[in-house]
Amino acid sequence: MDNIYLDNAASTATDERVLEAMMPFFTKNGNASSIHSFGKPFKVILEDSRDNIADFLGVKSKEVFFTSGGTESNNTVIKGICLKNLNGKRKHIISSSIEHPAVLDTLKYVEEKFGYEITLIKPGADGVVNSEEVLNSIKENTLLISLMHSNNETGIINNIEVISKNKGDILLHSDTVQSIGKVRLNLKNPFLDFASISGHKFYGPKGIGVLYINENVKTDKFIHGGGQERNIRGGTENIPAIAGLSKAFDLLRDEMDMDIEHYRNLKNYFSKKIREFYGDKVIFNSKEGSSLDNIINISFDTEKFDTPGDMLLIKLDLKGIAISGGSACSSGSLKPSRILLEMGRSERTAKASLRISFGRKNNIAEVNYLLETLRELVLEK
Repeated sequence: MDNIYLDNAASTATDERVLEAMMPFFTKNGNASSIHSFGKPFKVILEDSRDNIADFLGVKSKEVFFTSGGTESNNTVIKGICLKNLNGKRKHIISSSIEHPAVLDTLKYVEEKFGYEITLIKPGADGVVNSEEVLNSIKENTLLISLMHSNNETGIINNIEVISKNKGDILLHSDTVQSIGKVRLNLKNPFLDFASISGHKFYGPKGIGVLYINENVKTDKFIHGGGQERNIRGGTENIPAIAGLSKAFDLLRDEMDMDIEHYRNLKNYFSKKIREFYGDKVIFNSKEGSSLDNIINISFDTEKFDTPGDMLLIKLDLKGIAISGGSACSSGSLKPSRILLEMGRSERTAKASLRISFGRKNNIAEVNYLLETLRELVLEK
């Protein structure tokens, strides 16, 4: 069997139809900011794409800003709000300990550089961040709550709606990078002030993303150097990528329900078979009924298996299977998943974890090959 890619939560392949939509804009002269005839087609596709994406997300076109991806969007929200309120009395931010590094590292930065107080809520053993605990952490000087809609390692979905309805006048940001294309999500319900989106997570091009900013919220720009994106993000717009991103949203509009059903079928099949093989010796880190259909995260009980967890990913890769352990490769060594450690898993168990994330082109035959390979590699004591 050819090599199998089951790491779609990390990145998806650009859909051929997306690439086709991008191609005309690679070779044409023009700049969307130019007033002459060469610039007009670029301006048209820029604003048509903005309208199209806004319609999909349930927001206004003027609330959609193009960025380079989720990392930039997260940075823009947190730094922009902190800079805008630098001399104000509200200098407290609530987030969770399972956020993407693009959020956690930025929070650390504003804490160290600008003196903001950061409260990080730990998840429960099921990986979910308790909404009531978030709300109970609100203080008189709380400025912002930043909580991911779904987690990139476990796929759990946090209850943003409860927070949205009970936060008062506190600003609410959600990293929705993993959720777009996997669940129906209208950014006005739950009501969000900011949302971060990245195109390459749903078959769009890499290097393009969206930042939603509620029209009533004032924030500082993060990238200076031009008046583009209504003076929020300086720099010439990446028109080919924006055209591709718009097409990726078109495909979601037409095919997302089918995609979700496909992911769910693969996930349910894998879950059923892995339970048949190993029973309760496998730990499911993705909460059933409250996690994305395309992600399943499991750990092998290190007290019951001989296979070293930190070698499992390498052995699978040698068998032609690409998946993630939720572990970052640093200096040639595999680290245990930070998310699973925050959920209370031991270091050994966290190292023996696998995140399998399904995509449009995966199939049952590939899942069967993964299951057969796991039975070969993961040996019971």
